[in-house]
Amino acid sequence: MEQRLKKGYLQWRCRRGTKELDVVLTHFLDSRYEDLSDFELTEFNELLDRQDTQLWYWLSGQKEPEEASLQNLIKQIRK
Repeated sequence: MEQRLKKGYLQWRCRRGTKELDVVLTHFLDSRYEDLSDFELTEFNELLDRQDTQLWYWLSGQKEPEEASLQNLIKQIRK
């Protein structure tokens, strides 16, 4: 059984090279952590492996990720 990813670890990973990404990602995590499934938290963790420019294009709606699971997560973050 996989252990649920810790909020503090994910908050640390949300610290990015740009303040805008820091704010968007941290706000999403703080407001939705308790509601996200273990699978969604794992997807969020994998999303944080992406480069800042790619994340910004996705979150600003300039581009969409190819993976359907990431598309859903990006839509949730944009709300």
